[in-house]
Amino acid sequence: MTVLFFSGGFLRLIKFDHFFRDLICGFTLVALMNTAAFAEDGPGPSEKVIAEAGWKFRVAAQNLPQIDNLAMADDGSLYATQELPFGAGKVIRLDRGKITTVVSGLSRPDGLLLHGKWLFIAEEIFNGRLLEYDLSSKKLRTLAVLNHPEGIDMFPDGDLVVSEDVMEGRLLRVRRDGQNLTEVILDDLKRPEGLIVMPDGAIVFAETATGRVLSYRNGEVNVVVDDLADPDQVEWAPDGALWITEDVDSGRLLRFKNGTIETVLSGLRSPQGMAFGTKGAVWLAERGRQRILVIHSQDRP
Repeated sequence: MTVLFFSGGFLRLIKFDHFFRDLICGFTLVALMNTAAFAEDGPGPSEKVIAEAGWKFRVAAQNLPQIDNLAMADDGSLYATQELPFGAGKVIRLDRGKITTVVSGLSRPDGLLLHGKWLFIAEEIFNGRLLEYDLSSKKLRTLAVLNHPEGIDMFPDGDLVVSEDVMEGRLLRVRRDGQNLTEVILDDLKRPEGLIVMPDGAIVFAETATGRVLSYRNGEVNVVVDDLADPDQVEWAPDGALWITEDVDSGRLLRFKNGTIETVLSGLRSPQGMAFGTKGAVWLAERGRQRILVIHSQDRP
Protein backbone atom coordinates (compact mmCIF):
# COMPACT_ATOMS: atom_id res chain seq x y z
CA MET A 1 0.00 0.00 0.00
CA THR A 2 0.94 3.68 -0.07
CA VAL A 3 0.86 5.93 2.98
CA LEU A 4 -0.22 9.49 2.18
CA PHE A 5 0.32 12.43 4.52
CA PHE A 6 0.96 16.16 4.59
CA SER A 7 4.11 17.77 5.95
CA GLY A 8 4.84 21.47 5.69
CA GLY A 9 1.88 21.86 3.36
CA PHE A 10 3.29 19.42 0.82
CA LEU A 11 1.77 16.15 -0.27
CA ARG A 12 4.15 13.31 0.48
CA LEU A 13 4.09 9.60 -0.31
CA ILE A 14 5.77 6.62 1.28
CA LYS A 15 6.03 4.14 -1.57
CA PHE A 16 5.16 0.56 -0.79
CA ASP A 17 3.26 -0.24 -3.95
CA HIS A 18 3.14 1.75 -7.17
CA PHE A 19 -0.42 0.85 -8.02
CA PHE A 20 -1.85 2.28 -4.80
CA ARG A 21 0.50 5.23 -5.05
CA ASP A 22 -0.90 6.10 -8.47
CA LEU A 23 -4.49 5.65 -7.31
CA ILE A 24 -4.22 7.76 -4.17
CA CYS A 25 -1.96 10.37 -5.71
CA GLY A 26 -4.23 10.70 -8.71
CA PHE A 27 -7.40 11.35 -6.70
CA THR A 28 -5.57 13.76 -4.42
CA LEU A 29 -4.03 15.72 -7.29
CA VAL A 30 -7.39 16.09 -9.00
CA ALA A 31 -8.92 17.36 -5.75
CA LEU A 32 -6.11 19.78 -4.95
CA MET A 33 -5.03 21.12 -8.32
CA ASN A 34 -6.63 24.50 -7.64
CA THR A 35 -5.81 24.81 -3.94
CA ALA A 36 -3.04 26.63 -2.14
CA ALA A 37 -1.09 23.42 -1.76
CA PHE A 38 0.00 23.88 -5.36
CA ALA A 39 0.15 27.67 -5.50
CA GLU A 40 3.42 29.49 -5.96
CA ASP A 41 2.88 31.49 -2.77
CA GLY A 42 1.12 28.69 -0.90
CA PRO A 43 2.34 26.52 1.99
CA GLY A 44 5.65 24.77 1.79
CA PRO A 45 9.29 25.66 2.30
CA SER A 46 9.55 29.38 2.93
CA GLU A 47 13.01 29.91 1.47
CA LYS A 48 13.41 31.73 -1.80
CA VAL A 49 15.26 30.41 -4.79
CA ILE A 50 18.90 31.44 -4.50
CA ALA A 51 21.14 31.89 -7.52
CA GLU A 52 24.76 31.21 -6.67
CA ALA A 53 27.51 33.62 -7.63
CA GLY A 54 27.82 33.92 -11.39
CA TRP A 55 24.21 32.93 -12.15
CA LYS A 56 20.83 34.62 -12.52
CA PHE A 57 17.30 33.47 -13.37
CA ARG A 58 13.87 34.72 -14.30
CA VAL A 59 10.38 33.24 -14.39
CA ALA A 60 9.35 32.38 -17.96
CA ALA A 61 5.92 30.80 -17.35
CA GLN A 62 3.63 30.24 -14.37
CA ASN A 63 0.46 28.41 -13.31
CA LEU A 64 1.47 25.09 -14.84
CA PRO A 65 0.32 22.33 -12.44
CA GLN A 66 2.57 19.26 -12.34
CA ILE A 67 4.98 20.69 -14.91
CA ASP A 68 7.63 18.06 -15.49
CA ASN A 69 9.94 17.45 -18.44
CA LEU A 70 11.03 19.88 -21.14
CA ALA A 71 12.24 19.66 -24.74
CA MET A 72 13.52 22.58 -26.81
CA ALA A 73 12.69 22.79 -30.53
CA ASP A 74 14.97 24.24 -33.18
CA ASP A 75 12.57 27.16 -33.66
CA GLY A 76 12.94 28.19 -30.02
CA SER A 77 9.58 26.88 -28.85
CA LEU A 78 9.47 24.69 -25.76
CA TYR A 79 7.53 21.46 -25.25
CA ALA A 80 6.63 20.30 -21.74
CA THR A 81 4.73 17.53 -19.98
CA GLN A 82 2.17 18.17 -17.27
CA GLU A 83 2.10 15.00 -15.18
CA LEU A 84 -1.59 14.98 -14.29
CA PRO A 85 -3.41 11.64 -13.74
CA PHE A 86 -6.42 9.83 -15.18
CA GLY A 87 -6.42 11.34 -18.64
CA ALA A 88 -5.85 14.91 -17.46
CA GLY A 89 -2.17 14.85 -18.42
CA LYS A 90 -0.92 16.61 -21.52
CA VAL A 91 1.98 17.88 -23.54
CA ILE A 92 2.00 21.62 -24.11
CA ARG A 93 3.98 23.97 -26.35
CA LEU A 94 5.19 27.38 -25.22
CA ASP A 95 6.10 29.91 -27.88
CA ARG A 96 6.61 33.62 -27.23
CA GLY A 97 4.22 33.66 -24.29
CA LYS A 98 1.52 31.56 -25.95
CA ILE A 99 0.68 28.11 -24.57
CA THR A 100 -1.07 25.49 -26.70
CA THR A 101 -1.96 21.86 -26.00
CA VAL A 102 -0.21 19.41 -28.32
CA VAL A 103 -1.30 16.04 -26.90
CA SER A 104 -4.04 15.50 -24.31
CA GLY A 105 -5.80 12.57 -22.65
CA LEU A 106 -2.62 11.24 -21.02
CA SER A 107 -2.11 9.65 -17.60
CA ARG A 108 0.86 11.11 -15.72
CA PRO A 109 3.02 11.94 -18.76
CA ASP A 110 6.55 12.37 -17.47
CA GLY A 111 9.45 11.57 -19.80
CA LEU A 112 9.70 13.64 -22.97
CA LEU A 113 12.03 13.53 -25.97
CA LEU A 114 11.89 15.62 -29.14
CA HIS A 115 13.70 14.22 -32.17
CA GLY A 116 12.99 15.74 -35.56
CA LYS A 117 9.23 15.69 -36.12
CA TRP A 118 8.60 13.15 -33.37
CA LEU A 119 7.76 13.60 -29.72
CA PHE A 120 8.26 10.60 -27.45
CA ILE A 121 6.24 10.56 -24.23
CA ALA A 122 6.30 8.20 -21.24
CA GLU A 123 3.31 7.74 -18.94
CA GLU A 124 4.79 7.13 -15.50
CA ILE A 125 2.20 4.60 -14.26
CA PHE A 126 1.90 0.83 -14.02
CA ASN A 127 1.28 -0.38 -17.58
CA GLY A 128 2.27 3.08 -18.75
CA ARG A 129 2.51 3.72 -22.45
CA LEU A 130 5.62 4.78 -24.31
CA LEU A 131 4.15 6.93 -27.06
CA GLU A 132 5.36 8.34 -30.36
CA TYR A 133 3.62 11.47 -31.64
CA ASP A 134 4.17 12.74 -35.17
CA LEU A 135 4.06 16.55 -35.08
CA SER A 136 3.38 16.67 -38.82
CA SER A 137 0.55 14.15 -39.16
CA LYS A 138 -0.72 14.50 -35.56
CA LYS A 139 -0.76 10.71 -35.29
CA LEU A 140 -0.13 9.03 -31.95
CA ARG A 141 0.98 5.42 -31.57
CA THR A 142 2.02 3.19 -28.70
CA LEU A 143 5.52 1.75 -28.93
CA ALA A 144 5.45 -0.26 -25.70
CA VAL A 145 3.60 -0.72 -22.41
CA LEU A 146 6.02 -0.67 -19.47
CA ASN A 147 6.21 -0.46 -15.69
CA HIS A 148 6.36 3.24 -14.78
CA PRO A 149 8.48 4.36 -17.76
CA GLU A 150 10.17 7.72 -17.33
CA GLY A 151 13.50 8.73 -18.87
CA ILE A 152 13.78 8.55 -22.67
CA ASP A 153 16.59 9.05 -25.14
CA MET A 154 17.54 7.73 -28.57
CA PHE A 155 20.40 5.51 -29.69
CA PRO A 156 22.18 6.35 -32.96
CA ASP A 157 20.30 3.50 -34.69
CA GLY A 158 16.93 5.06 -33.82
CA ASP A 159 15.97 2.67 -31.03
CA LEU A 160 14.98 4.21 -27.72
CA VAL A 161 16.38 3.66 -24.25
CA VAL A 162 13.82 3.99 -21.46
CA SER A 163 14.06 3.78 -17.67
CA GLU A 164 11.44 2.22 -15.40
CA ASP A 165 11.04 4.24 -12.20
CA VAL A 166 10.53 1.42 -9.67
CA MET A 167 12.68 -0.11 -6.94
CA GLU A 168 13.40 -3.08 -9.21
CA GLY A 169 14.03 -0.72 -12.10
CA ARG A 170 15.45 -1.42 -15.52
CA LEU A 171 16.92 0.29 -18.54
CA LEU A 172 15.24 -1.01 -21.68
CA ARG A 173 15.88 -0.79 -25.40
CA VAL A 174 12.61 -0.23 -27.27
CA ARG A 175 12.42 -0.74 -31.02
CA ARG A 176 10.40 1.60 -33.24
CA ASP A 177 9.86 -0.76 -36.18
CA GLY A 178 6.34 -1.70 -35.14
CA GLN A 179 7.26 -5.06 -33.63
CA ASN A 180 6.76 -3.74 -30.07
CA LEU A 181 9.92 -5.48 -28.88
CA THR A 182 11.91 -4.53 -25.80
CA GLU A 183 15.31 -5.69 -24.62
CA VAL A 184 16.66 -5.40 -21.07
CA ILE A 185 19.91 -3.44 -21.03
CA LEU A 186 20.40 -3.26 -17.27
CA ASP A 187 18.27 -4.37 -14.32
CA ASP A 188 18.21 -4.41 -10.51
CA LEU A 189 18.31 -0.62 -10.35
CA LYS A 190 16.82 1.49 -7.57
CA ARG A 191 14.43 3.91 -9.23
CA PRO A 192 16.28 4.94 -12.39
CA GLU A 193 14.76 8.15 -13.76
CA GLY A 194 16.22 10.74 -16.12
CA LEU A 195 18.79 9.56 -18.66
CA ILE A 196 20.83 10.58 -21.68
CA VAL A 197 22.80 8.70 -24.34
CA MET A 198 26.33 10.02 -24.80
CA PRO A 199 28.13 10.21 -28.17
CA ASP A 200 30.28 7.22 -27.19
CA GLY A 201 27.18 5.11 -26.49
CA ALA A 202 27.32 5.38 -22.70
CA ILE A 203 24.00 5.79 -20.90
CA VAL A 204 24.15 8.32 -18.08
CA PHE A 205 21.19 8.11 -15.71
CA ALA A 206 19.95 9.17 -12.29
CA GLU A 207 19.40 6.36 -9.79
CA THR A 208 17.11 8.31 -7.51
CA ALA A 209 16.79 5.99 -4.53
CA THR A 210 20.57 5.73 -4.06
CA GLY A 211 21.33 9.42 -4.63
CA ARG A 212 23.67 8.67 -7.51
CA VAL A 213 24.19 9.46 -11.17
CA LEU A 214 25.59 6.41 -12.95
CA SER A 215 27.10 5.63 -16.34
CA TYR A 216 26.62 2.33 -18.18
CA ARG A 217 28.69 1.24 -21.17
CA ASN A 218 29.82 -2.14 -22.51
CA GLY A 219 28.54 -4.03 -19.48
CA GLU A 220 30.23 -1.76 -16.94
CA VAL A 221 28.54 0.57 -14.45
CA ASN A 222 30.45 3.53 -13.03
CA VAL A 223 29.49 6.22 -10.54
CA VAL A 224 29.56 9.72 -12.03
CA VAL A 225 28.28 11.65 -8.97
CA ASP A 226 26.98 10.45 -5.60
CA ASP A 227 25.69 11.84 -2.28
CA LEU A 228 22.82 13.65 -3.98
CA ALA A 229 19.27 14.20 -2.70
CA ASP A 230 16.87 12.32 -4.99
CA PRO A 231 18.54 13.12 -8.33
CA ASP A 232 15.80 13.20 -10.94
CA GLN A 233 16.77 14.47 -14.38
CA VAL A 234 20.12 14.74 -16.14
CA GLU A 235 21.08 16.67 -19.27
CA TRP A 236 24.36 17.15 -21.12
CA ALA A 237 25.04 20.76 -22.09
CA PRO A 238 26.74 21.89 -25.30
CA ASP A 239 29.82 22.92 -23.28
CA GLY A 240 30.24 19.38 -21.93
CA ALA A 241 28.79 19.98 -18.47
CA LEU A 242 26.32 17.56 -16.91
CA TRP A 243 23.28 19.24 -15.32
CA ILE A 244 21.29 17.49 -12.59
CA THR A 245 18.09 18.28 -10.67
CA GLU A 246 17.26 17.13 -7.14
CA ASP A 247 13.56 16.31 -6.77
CA VAL A 248 13.05 17.37 -3.13
CA ASP A 249 11.20 20.19 -1.36
CA SER A 250 14.37 22.26 -1.15
CA GLY A 251 16.14 21.00 -4.23
CA ARG A 252 19.13 22.16 -6.18
CA LEU A 253 20.07 22.63 -9.80
CA LEU A 254 23.59 21.27 -10.16
CA ARG A 255 26.31 21.51 -12.80
CA PHE A 256 29.07 18.89 -12.98
CA LYS A 257 32.17 19.41 -15.12
CA ASN A 258 35.80 18.27 -14.96
CA GLY A 259 35.18 16.36 -11.74
CA THR A 260 33.70 19.34 -9.89
CA ILE A 261 30.06 19.77 -8.92
CA GLU A 262 28.64 23.28 -8.66
CA THR A 263 25.33 24.47 -7.21
CA VAL A 264 23.64 26.85 -9.65
CA LEU A 265 20.29 27.32 -7.88
CA SER A 266 19.11 26.22 -4.44
CA GLY A 267 15.80 26.52 -2.59
CA LEU A 268 13.89 25.02 -5.52
CA ARG A 269 10.65 23.11 -4.94
CA SER A 270 10.89 19.78 -6.75
CA PRO A 271 12.89 20.84 -9.81
CA GLN A 272 12.35 18.48 -12.73
CA GLY A 273 13.33 18.56 -16.40
CA MET A 274 15.78 20.86 -18.16
CA ALA A 275 16.36 22.03 -21.72
CA PHE A 276 19.08 24.15 -23.31
CA GLY A 277 18.19 27.17 -25.39
CA THR A 278 20.19 29.77 -27.27
CA LYS A 279 23.01 31.89 -25.82
CA GLY A 280 23.63 29.48 -22.97
CA ALA A 281 20.11 29.60 -21.53
CA VAL A 282 19.00 26.71 -19.30
CA TRP A 283 15.24 26.16 -19.00
CA LEU A 284 14.04 24.44 -15.84
CA ALA A 285 10.66 23.06 -14.74
CA GLU A 286 10.04 23.83 -11.06
CA ARG A 287 7.06 21.64 -10.36
CA GLY A 288 6.51 22.65 -6.73
CA ARG A 289 5.89 26.25 -7.78
CA GLN A 290 4.11 25.37 -11.04
CA ARG A 291 6.49 27.35 -13.19
CA ILE A 292 9.35 27.35 -15.67
CA LEU A 293 12.56 29.25 -15.02
CA VAL A 294 15.27 30.43 -17.39
CA ILE A 295 18.81 30.48 -16.03
CA HIS A 296 21.77 32.39 -17.48
CA SER A 297 25.36 32.99 -16.58
CA GLN A 298 25.94 36.48 -15.15
CA ASP A 299 28.32 37.07 -18.07
CA ARG A 300 25.32 37.37 -20.36
CA PRO A 301 23.82 40.89 -20.44
